[in-house]
Amino acid sequence: MGMGERRLLELRGTRQVRPEQVVPARLAGLPLLSCFGFDVHEPEPVRRRKIPGGTVKIGFALDGVFEGRALRPFAFVVGMHDRGGFATHAGRLCGVQVQLDPLTARRLLGVPLHELRNRRVDLDEFLGPSAREATERLGATRSWADRFEVVGGYLREWFARTDYSGDPAIAYAAGLLRRSGGRVPLNELISESGWSPRHFRRRFADDIGLSPKTFGALTRFTAALRAAAAAPEPDLSRIADESGYYDQAHMHRDFLRFAGAPPGRLLG
Repeated sequence: MGMGERRLLELRGTRQVRPEQVVPARLAGLPLLSCFGFDVHEPEPVRRRKIPGGTVKIGFALDGVFEGRALRPFAFVVGMHDRGGFATHAGRLCGVQVQLDPLTARRLLGVPLHELRNRRVDLDEFLGPSAREATERLGATRSWADRFEVVGGYLREWFARTDYSGDPAIAYAAGLLRRSGGRVPLNELISESGWSPRHFRRRFADDIGLSPKTFGALTRFTAALRAAAAAPEPDLSRIADESGYYDQAHMHRDFLRFAGAPPGRLLG
């Protein structure tokens, strides 16, 4: 397995894909954050906490029962979220998931991402009949290698026909927020753009899906969550300080907002 393939393939669930069933190397050249297949068999229904991660997801559901709905193969896109929640499935779930940076998703889907905030929408609403065609082919395919080949082929086709390149000013602002852990002041970002505050906020929401203030808060929360999860015995006061929070209570509020639970319960 090559390094690109290993980077792209995550295996989830109690019944995992065998190591030889890998993402084709051709997928590594696509602008994806990750792509993984999952084939989950649990003895009883599963309720899973959903925490926003600052990405847009494309899912191809192939089999199972999800949120009370018996699945026929279908494809969907999950927009940027600014709050946590829960998802349930009946213990059987099989499919493929692709994660995209919001700027990449904006380019691929061709619509302002704020229209997808906190929503899950059928993929064919954006990509037309070829999304249904891709789903039908995946539903008829049994080999994981062939499934990833199908996904890669359609993604290449979809990216090739897009003509939206995004705005460098928004890409720069989003990059600053990510690299700083959400600490760059909003007025500094607006000043750098040369736009009015209203225009900057509108363009940011179009290309990222969230307001710059919310995106910065989510970036800071994500950094704190990773730091806490990586520590054997997390010092929440220290993590709050190092992540740029005013105090531990400030971090506590963000955990409630984005994860629906305080740090102690989430990490316990």
